[in-house]
Amino acid sequence: MNEILFAEIYYICVAIMLILGFKTYHSMMKNSQKVSFLAVVLVHILYFQTDLVRMTTNGQDLFLNEMCFLFFSLCTLSWFNYIQTMLEVHYVKKSQTLFAMIPVFASVVLLLVNTLNGCLFQIDSYGNFQEGPLYILYVFINDLYFMVGAYQAYVYSCKAKNYQQKKSNQILAIYMGSLLLIGTMQDFFRDIPVFCVGTSLSILIVYISLEEQMISIDPLTQLNNRNRMEQHLFECVRSQDLNMYLLVLDVNRFKKINDKYGHTQGDLALKAIANCLKESCIEKNDFIARYGGDEFVIVYKGNDVEGLCQRIHAYIRKLSFPFDLDVSIGCAPYHKDIHKWNDWFIEADKQLYNEKKKLKDR
Repeated sequence: MNEILFAEIYYICVAIMLILGFKTYHSMMKNSQKVSFLAVVLVHILYFQTDLVRMTTNGQDLFLNEMCFLFFSLCTLSWFNYIQTMLEVHYVKKSQTLFAMIPVFASVVLLLVNTLNGCLFQIDSYGNFQEGPLYILYVFINDLYFMVGAYQAYVYSCKAKNYQQKKSNQILAIYMGSLLLIGTMQDFFRDIPVFCVGTSLSILIVYISLEEQMISIDPLTQLNNRNRMEQHLFECVRSQDLNMYLLVLDVNRFKKINDKYGHTQGDLALKAIANCLKESCIEKNDFIARYGGDEFVIVYKGNDVEGLCQRIHAYIRKLSFPFDLDVSIGCAPYHKDIHKWNDWFIEADKQLYNEKKKLKDR
Protein backbone atom coordinates (compact mmCIF):
# COMPACT_ATOMS: atom_id res chain seq x y z
CA MET A 1 0.00 0.00 0.00
CA ASN A 2 1.38 3.42 -0.91
CA GLU A 3 1.90 6.21 1.59
CA ILE A 4 -0.94 8.41 0.28
CA LEU A 5 -3.48 5.62 0.64
CA PHE A 6 -2.18 4.89 4.14
CA ALA A 7 -2.59 8.53 5.12
CA GLU A 8 -6.12 8.72 3.68
CA ILE A 9 -7.22 5.62 5.60
CA TYR A 10 -5.75 6.82 8.88
CA TYR A 11 -7.15 10.33 8.64
CA ILE A 12 -10.60 8.98 7.80
CA CYS A 13 -10.38 6.87 10.96
CA VAL A 14 -9.21 9.89 12.96
CA ALA A 15 -12.13 11.90 11.57
CA ILE A 16 -14.56 9.16 12.65
CA MET A 17 -13.10 9.20 16.16
CA LEU A 18 -13.27 13.01 16.38
CA ILE A 19 -16.92 13.03 15.27
CA LEU A 20 -17.81 10.34 17.83
CA GLY A 21 -15.94 12.27 20.51
CA PHE A 22 -17.81 15.48 19.67
CA LYS A 23 -21.18 13.70 19.65
CA THR A 24 -20.40 12.01 22.95
CA TYR A 25 -19.34 15.28 24.58
CA HIS A 26 -22.72 16.81 23.71
CA SER A 27 -24.76 13.68 24.46
CA MET A 28 -27.00 12.85 27.43
CA MET A 29 -24.56 10.22 28.75
CA LYS A 30 -23.50 10.24 32.38
CA ASN A 31 -20.32 12.24 33.03
CA SER A 32 -18.35 9.14 33.97
CA GLN A 33 -19.34 7.47 30.70
CA LYS A 34 -18.40 10.58 28.73
CA VAL A 35 -14.96 10.81 30.33
CA SER A 36 -14.16 7.14 29.77
CA PHE A 37 -15.32 7.22 26.13
CA LEU A 38 -13.43 10.44 25.39
CA ALA A 39 -10.32 8.79 26.86
CA VAL A 40 -10.84 5.95 24.38
CA VAL A 41 -11.10 8.45 21.51
CA LEU A 42 -7.98 10.38 22.55
CA VAL A 43 -5.77 7.30 22.99
CA HIS A 44 -6.89 5.81 19.67
CA ILE A 45 -6.16 9.06 17.83
CA LEU A 46 -2.64 9.08 19.31
CA TYR A 47 -2.18 5.46 18.28
CA PHE A 48 -3.44 6.09 14.75
CA GLN A 49 -1.14 9.08 14.28
CA THR A 50 1.92 7.25 15.61
CA ASP A 51 1.17 4.15 13.55
CA LEU A 52 0.72 6.29 10.43
CA VAL A 53 4.19 7.81 10.87
CA ARG A 54 5.62 4.35 11.50
CA MET A 55 3.95 2.89 8.40
CA THR A 56 5.00 5.74 6.12
CA THR A 57 8.66 5.53 7.29
CA ASN A 58 8.79 1.77 6.59
CA GLY A 59 8.77 1.00 10.31
CA GLN A 60 12.55 1.29 10.74
CA ASP A 61 12.52 3.60 13.77
CA LEU A 62 12.72 1.66 17.05
CA PHE A 63 11.28 4.55 19.07
CA LEU A 64 8.19 4.84 16.82
CA ASN A 65 7.58 1.10 17.07
CA GLU A 66 7.85 1.23 20.86
CA MET A 67 5.45 4.18 20.99
CA CYS A 68 2.95 2.21 18.85
CA PHE A 69 3.20 -0.70 21.26
CA LEU A 70 2.70 1.64 24.22
CA PHE A 71 -0.35 3.35 22.71
CA PHE A 72 -1.79 -0.05 21.79
CA SER A 73 -1.53 -1.06 25.46
CA LEU A 74 -3.24 2.18 26.46
CA CYS A 75 -5.99 1.49 23.89
CA THR A 76 -6.73 -1.87 25.48
CA LEU A 77 -6.72 -0.30 28.96
CA SER A 78 -9.02 2.54 27.87
CA TRP A 79 -11.56 0.09 26.48
CA PHE A 80 -11.40 -2.05 29.59
CA ASN A 81 -12.00 1.06 31.69
CA TYR A 82 -14.94 2.02 29.46
CA ILE A 83 -16.49 -1.43 29.91
CA GLN A 84 -16.10 -1.13 33.69
CA THR A 85 -17.80 2.27 33.58
CA MET A 86 -20.69 1.06 31.43
CA LEU A 87 -21.19 -1.99 33.66
CA GLU A 88 -20.93 0.27 36.74
CA VAL A 89 -18.11 -1.79 38.23
CA HIS A 90 -16.53 0.31 40.97
CA TYR A 91 -13.15 -0.40 42.54
CA VAL A 92 -13.42 0.48 46.21
CA LYS A 93 -9.82 -0.29 47.17
CA LYS A 94 -6.67 1.09 45.54
CA SER A 95 -5.31 -2.45 45.41
CA GLN A 96 -8.13 -3.39 43.02
CA THR A 97 -7.26 -0.48 40.72
CA LEU A 98 -3.58 -1.40 40.78
CA PHE A 99 -4.44 -5.02 40.02
CA ALA A 100 -6.42 -3.92 36.97
CA MET A 101 -3.37 -1.91 35.81
CA ILE A 102 -0.97 -4.88 35.95
CA PRO A 103 -1.13 -5.65 32.17
CA VAL A 104 -0.15 -2.06 31.32
CA PHE A 105 2.64 -2.00 33.90
CA ALA A 106 3.93 -5.32 32.55
CA SER A 107 3.80 -3.98 28.99
CA VAL A 108 5.80 -0.87 29.95
CA VAL A 109 8.44 -3.02 31.65
CA LEU A 110 8.71 -5.26 28.58
CA LEU A 111 9.08 -2.22 26.30
CA LEU A 112 11.85 -0.79 28.50
CA VAL A 113 13.68 -4.11 28.54
CA ASN A 114 13.16 -4.42 24.78
CA THR A 115 15.39 -1.39 24.18
CA LEU A 116 18.23 -3.34 25.78
CA ASN A 117 17.90 -6.87 24.39
CA GLY A 118 15.07 -6.91 21.81
CA CYS A 119 12.95 -9.33 23.84
CA LEU A 120 9.75 -8.11 22.12
CA PHE A 121 10.91 -7.21 18.64
CA GLN A 122 13.88 -6.06 16.60
CA ILE A 123 14.32 -4.09 13.38
CA ASP A 124 16.91 -5.88 11.22
CA SER A 125 19.37 -4.22 8.87
CA TYR A 126 16.83 -4.42 6.03
CA GLY A 127 14.18 -2.57 8.05
CA ASN A 128 12.07 -5.68 8.62
CA PHE A 129 10.13 -6.29 11.84
CA GLN A 130 11.35 -9.40 13.70
CA GLU A 131 9.41 -10.84 16.65
CA GLY A 132 11.29 -11.46 19.85
CA PRO A 133 10.89 -14.39 22.28
CA LEU A 134 8.47 -12.44 24.55
CA TYR A 135 6.32 -10.95 21.76
CA ILE A 136 3.52 -13.51 22.25
CA LEU A 137 3.56 -12.78 25.99
CA TYR A 138 3.07 -9.06 25.29
CA VAL A 139 0.12 -9.77 22.97
CA PHE A 140 -1.48 -12.11 25.51
CA ILE A 141 -1.06 -9.63 28.38
CA ASN A 142 -2.89 -6.90 26.47
CA ASP A 143 -5.52 -9.27 25.09
CA LEU A 144 -6.42 -10.04 28.69
CA TYR A 145 -8.28 -6.72 28.81
CA PHE A 146 -10.41 -7.74 25.82
CA MET A 147 -11.05 -11.24 27.16
CA VAL A 148 -11.92 -10.15 30.70
CA GLY A 149 -14.04 -7.25 29.44
CA ALA A 150 -15.99 -9.51 27.07
CA TYR A 151 -16.51 -12.08 29.82
CA GLN A 152 -17.69 -9.46 32.33
CA ALA A 153 -20.14 -7.93 29.84
CA TYR A 154 -21.50 -11.39 29.01
CA VAL A 155 -21.96 -12.29 32.69
CA TYR A 156 -23.68 -8.97 33.39
CA SER A 157 -25.98 -9.48 30.40
CA CYS A 158 -27.02 -12.86 31.84
CA LYS A 159 -27.71 -11.29 35.23
CA ALA A 160 -29.52 -8.22 33.85
CA LYS A 161 -33.01 -7.78 35.29
CA ASN A 162 -34.46 -5.95 32.31
CA TYR A 163 -34.34 -6.33 28.56
CA GLN A 164 -32.72 -2.96 27.92
CA GLN A 165 -29.76 -3.58 30.20
CA LYS A 166 -29.35 -7.11 28.86
CA LYS A 167 -29.19 -5.87 25.26
CA SER A 168 -26.67 -3.12 26.04
CA ASN A 169 -24.35 -5.52 27.87
CA GLN A 170 -24.57 -8.02 25.01
CA ILE A 171 -23.46 -5.30 22.59
CA LEU A 172 -20.45 -4.54 24.79
CA ALA A 173 -19.53 -8.22 25.05
CA ILE A 174 -19.68 -8.70 21.27
CA TYR A 175 -17.63 -5.56 20.75
CA MET A 176 -14.82 -6.63 23.08
CA GLY A 177 -14.76 -10.00 21.36
CA SER A 178 -14.51 -8.30 17.96
CA LEU A 179 -11.57 -6.18 19.17
CA LEU A 180 -9.76 -9.35 20.21
CA LEU A 181 -10.30 -10.78 16.72
CA ILE A 182 -9.21 -7.54 15.02
CA GLY A 183 -6.02 -7.38 17.11
CA THR A 184 -5.20 -10.98 16.18
CA MET A 185 -5.72 -10.25 12.49
CA GLN A 186 -3.33 -7.28 12.72
CA ASP A 187 -0.56 -9.66 13.85
CA PHE A 188 -0.97 -11.65 10.63
CA PHE A 189 -1.28 -8.61 8.31
CA ARG A 190 1.31 -6.16 9.60
CA ASP A 191 1.45 -4.00 6.47
CA ILE A 192 -2.31 -3.37 6.41
CA PRO A 193 -3.99 -1.01 8.95
CA VAL A 194 -6.41 -3.68 10.15
CA PHE A 195 -6.59 -2.48 13.75
CA CYS A 196 -7.09 1.14 12.72
CA VAL A 197 -9.98 0.43 10.34
CA GLY A 198 -11.45 -2.40 12.41
CA THR A 199 -11.57 -0.50 15.70
CA SER A 200 -12.97 2.64 14.07
CA LEU A 201 -15.80 0.73 12.41
CA SER A 202 -16.45 -1.30 15.56
CA ILE A 203 -16.59 1.81 17.73
CA LEU A 204 -18.95 3.46 15.25
CA ILE A 205 -21.26 0.43 15.21
CA VAL A 206 -21.27 0.16 19.01
CA TYR A 207 -21.91 3.90 19.39
CA ILE A 208 -24.89 3.74 17.02
CA SER A 209 -26.24 0.61 18.75
CA LEU A 210 -25.98 2.13 22.23
CA GLU A 211 -27.54 5.38 21.00
CA GLU A 212 -30.46 3.37 19.63
CA GLN A 213 -30.80 1.72 23.02
CA MET A 214 -30.83 5.14 24.74
CA ILE A 215 -33.44 6.46 22.29
CA SER A 216 -35.65 3.53 23.31
CA ILE A 217 -35.65 4.54 26.99
CA ASP A 218 -38.38 6.60 28.66
CA PRO A 219 -36.54 9.56 30.27
CA LEU A 220 -38.72 9.74 33.40
CA THR A 221 -38.92 6.09 34.47
CA GLN A 222 -35.84 4.70 32.64
CA LEU A 223 -38.06 1.92 31.30
CA ASN A 224 -38.49 1.00 27.65
CA ASN A 225 -40.62 3.52 25.81
CA ARG A 226 -43.62 2.98 23.53
CA ASN A 227 -41.60 2.59 20.33
CA ARG A 228 -39.44 -0.11 21.89
CA MET A 229 -42.57 -1.77 23.30
CA GLU A 230 -44.18 -2.01 19.85
CA GLN A 231 -41.00 -3.49 18.40
CA HIS A 232 -40.77 -6.04 21.22
CA LEU A 233 -44.43 -7.07 20.91
CA PHE A 234 -43.95 -7.53 17.17
CA GLU A 235 -40.96 -9.81 17.86
CA CYS A 236 -42.93 -11.77 20.49
CA VAL A 237 -45.88 -12.40 18.18
CA ARG A 238 -43.53 -13.48 15.42
CA SER A 239 -41.86 -15.98 17.78
CA GLN A 240 -45.28 -17.62 18.50
CA ASP A 241 -44.16 -18.62 21.99
CA LEU A 242 -47.29 -19.84 23.79
CA ASN A 243 -45.80 -19.27 27.24
CA MET A 244 -46.28 -15.48 27.21
CA TYR A 245 -48.60 -13.04 28.96
CA LEU A 246 -49.19 -9.40 28.16
CA LEU A 247 -49.99 -7.20 31.14
CA VAL A 248 -51.32 -3.67 30.72
CA LEU A 249 -51.26 -1.61 33.93
CA ASP A 250 -52.93 1.70 34.75
CA VAL A 251 -52.41 3.76 37.91
CA ASN A 252 -55.70 4.13 39.79
CA ARG A 253 -57.09 7.66 40.13
CA PHE A 254 -53.87 9.17 38.80
CA LYS A 255 -55.60 12.29 37.43
CA LYS A 256 -56.88 13.13 40.91
CA ILE A 257 -53.36 12.72 42.28
CA ASN A 258 -51.99 15.19 39.74
CA ASP A 259 -54.82 17.65 40.33
CA LYS A 260 -54.57 17.56 44.12
CA TYR A 261 -50.84 17.06 44.77
CA GLY A 262 -49.28 18.44 41.58
CA HIS A 263 -47.44 16.94 38.64
CA THR A 264 -44.14 16.76 40.53
CA GLN A 265 -45.65 14.33 43.02
CA GLY A 266 -47.28 12.51 40.11
CA ASP A 267 -43.91 12.07 38.39
CA LEU A 268 -42.33 10.80 41.61
CA ALA A 269 -45.16 8.29 41.93
CA LEU A 270 -44.62 7.04 38.37
CA LYS A 271 -40.88 6.61 39.01
CA ALA A 272 -41.60 4.72 42.23
CA ILE A 273 -44.09 2.45 40.47
CA ALA A 274 -41.55 1.79 37.70
CA ASN A 275 -39.05 0.66 40.36
CA CYS A 276 -41.71 -1.59 41.88
CA LEU A 277 -42.29 -3.21 38.50
CA LYS A 278 -38.55 -3.84 38.15
CA GLU A 279 -38.45 -5.43 41.61
CA SER A 280 -41.52 -7.54 40.85
CA CYS A 281 -40.27 -8.92 37.55
CA ILE A 282 -37.78 -11.51 38.73
CA GLU A 283 -37.57 -13.43 35.45
CA LYS A 284 -34.64 -12.44 33.20
CA ASN A 285 -36.81 -12.34 30.08
CA ASP A 286 -39.48 -10.05 31.53
CA PHE A 287 -39.98 -6.91 29.45
CA ILE A 288 -41.23 -3.68 31.05
CA ALA A 289 -42.22 -0.49 29.25
CA ARG A 290 -44.03 2.75 29.88
CA TYR A 291 -46.82 2.88 27.31
CA GLY A 292 -47.64 6.51 28.00
CA GLY A 293 -48.97 8.72 30.79
CA ASP A 294 -49.73 6.46 33.75
CA GLU A 295 -49.89 3.23 31.73
CA PHE A 296 -47.28 0.49 31.77
CA VAL A 297 -46.81 -2.76 29.88
CA ILE A 298 -45.16 -6.02 30.92
CA VAL A 299 -44.44 -9.04 28.73
CA TYR A 300 -44.14 -11.96 31.12
CA LYS A 301 -42.67 -15.32 30.10
CA GLY A 302 -43.28 -17.67 32.97
CA ASN A 303 -45.75 -19.92 34.74
CA ASP A 304 -46.90 -17.76 37.64
CA VAL A 305 -48.57 -14.64 36.26
CA GLU A 306 -50.85 -14.43 39.31
CA GLY A 307 -47.80 -14.38 41.57
CA LEU A 308 -46.36 -11.55 39.49
CA CYS A 309 -49.55 -9.49 39.87
CA GLN A 310 -49.57 -10.09 43.61
CA ARG A 311 -45.95 -8.96 43.91
CA ILE A 312 -46.71 -5.80 41.94
CA HIS A 313 -49.63 -4.87 44.22
CA ALA A 314 -47.61 -5.71 47.35
CA TYR A 315 -44.59 -3.56 46.36
CA ILE A 316 -46.73 -0.59 45.32
CA ARG A 317 -48.81 -0.65 48.52
CA LYS A 318 -45.59 -0.41 50.55
CA LEU A 319 -44.73 2.94 48.95
CA SER A 320 -44.82 5.96 51.23
CA PHE A 321 -46.80 8.81 49.65
CA PRO A 322 -49.39 11.23 51.07
CA PHE A 323 -51.97 9.43 48.94
CA ASP A 324 -52.95 5.85 48.19
CA LEU A 325 -51.23 4.21 45.24
CA ASP A 326 -52.22 1.08 43.37
CA VAL A 327 -52.67 -0.14 39.81
CA SER A 328 -55.28 -2.02 37.82
CA ILE A 329 -53.93 -4.84 35.68
CA GLY A 330 -55.31 -6.34 32.49
CA CYS A 331 -53.74 -9.66 31.49
CA ALA A 332 -53.99 -11.56 28.20
CA PRO A 333 -52.16 -14.83 27.41
CA TYR A 334 -50.74 -15.24 23.93
CA HIS A 335 -52.49 -17.80 21.70
CA LYS A 336 -52.17 -18.97 18.12
CA ASP A 337 -55.11 -16.89 16.91
CA ILE A 338 -53.13 -13.73 17.55
CA HIS A 339 -51.30 -12.69 14.37
CA LYS A 340 -50.69 -8.99 15.14
CA TRP A 341 -49.31 -7.42 18.27
CA ASN A 342 -52.17 -4.87 18.18
CA ASP A 343 -54.72 -7.69 18.62
CA TRP A 344 -52.83 -9.00 21.64
CA PHE A 345 -52.68 -5.52 23.15
CA ILE A 346 -56.42 -4.98 22.57
CA GLU A 347 -57.24 -8.21 24.47
CA ALA A 348 -55.14 -7.11 27.45
CA ASP A 349 -56.57 -3.59 27.29
CA LYS A 350 -60.12 -5.01 27.42
CA GLN A 351 -59.22 -6.89 30.59
CA LEU A 352 -57.81 -3.66 32.02
CA TYR A 353 -61.07 -1.85 31.16
CA ASN A 354 -63.03 -4.51 33.05
CA GLU A 355 -60.76 -4.11 36.09
CA LYS A 356 -61.16 -0.32 36.03
CA LYS A 357 -64.92 -0.69 35.74
CA LYS A 358 -64.99 -2.94 38.82
CA LEU A 359 -62.99 -0.29 40.68
CA LYS A 360 -65.51 2.44 39.79
CA ASP A 361 -68.45 0.26 40.83
CA ARG A 362 -67.07 -0.18 44.34
